[in-house]
Amino acid sequence: MRITKRLLEAQVVAIKQVLNRDYELNNAPHYGGWQLTENGGSTVVLHRCSAREMNMFLNGFITALYQNEKES
Repeated sequence: MRITKRLLEAQVVAIKQVLNRDYELNNAPHYGGWQLTENGGSTVVLHRCSAREMNMFLNGFITALYQNEKES
């Protein structure tokens, strides 16, 4: 499966809806790939990584969020 910008952004939107936080994705291949930030880029949640690594991180993030809601 190909990891696209649209897929990663959809995952971030899902996380933002649950947490009401201002997460943002940005991509700079010359600096190392994708980065997840908060507060207009001033707080780094996940440093630069490949699209595959970002996809796995976001999938785990979403799974943990919904697992916690399920247990509550």
